[in-house]
Amino acid sequence: MLRSDLNSTATPVSVLIISHNEEKHIGRCLTSLTWADEILVIDAESTDQTAQIVKDPAAPWASKVRLINRAWEGFQSQRNFAMNTAKNEWVLVVDSDEECTPELAAKIQGFFISGGKPPRRAYKVRRIEYFLGKPIHYGIWNPSYQDRFFNRQGVKYVNDIHEYPIFPEPAHDIHEPLLHAPDFAPEKFLEKMNKYTSIEARDRVRNGQRTNVFRMIGAFPAMFLKNYFYYSAYKDGIHGFAISILEGISRAVRHIKIWQYGRVADSKDTDLKNAGKAKS
Repeated sequence: MLRSDLNSTATPVSVLIISHNEEKHIGRCLTSLTWADEILVIDAESTDQTAQIVKDPAAPWASKVRLINRAWEGFQSQRNFAMNTAKNEWVLVVDSDEECTPELAAKIQGFFISGGKPPRRAYKVRRIEYFLGKPIHYGIWNPSYQDRFFNRQGVKYVNDIHEYPIFPEPAHDIHEPLLHAPDFAPEKFLEKMNKYTSIEARDRVRNGQRTNVFRMIGAFPAMFLKNYFYYSAYKDGIHGFAISILEGISRAVRHIKIWQYGRVADSKDTDLKNAGKAKS
């Protein structure tokens, strides 16, 4: 079947997007998704032009898009809300800084030819990562297969960070890719790193994990060497070298924040114990 035949009717899939201040990328993302029956954007009160771009009545996605403004309640909450609000059983989860390739669109559309359905209930979709305009093929960023296309019945997202859906059966791979933002740069990495390491460190401290000076010292070189040599990031040239440095920094910062939040938690525990002794 020709691609024009596939595009003649909307594919019964809801694309789920959560966004916040993504005016730079959202148009690219939406343009790649016009083949779907529904594009559901859950926007977390963006203060830039994101909402205006999504609602543009002249845009090629105008007849497919549904925009809902919802205050940010964490990745898990936003994902579950989007999933439960979708009108179709089958959903494709796309980040606002990603682009769906024509190959991936054709792959998904092919499942529904002549009223058919995908043979599996859940799929991991390959994502091509970029750093400063270069596609990255090695290191811990690869292979990047993420839980993105599935039947939403009985599915729920868990975890506040690096959230993921729990499926009733194992997911299978789709090799036709999503493309991450080509302009991903150190500034964006460090911005995400600061946010994510704080959440991760707090979660680990709540679960009883603590760190020490030896782990803080060893975190950077261990992560750098693991990424650069064991996962062959050196094959990506200077880009792989830079990513290895950034990943090493991220791991060290996480340990420093575990130490930071652990001190606060231990101090509170000590105060509670002392208060209990005083009462007794």
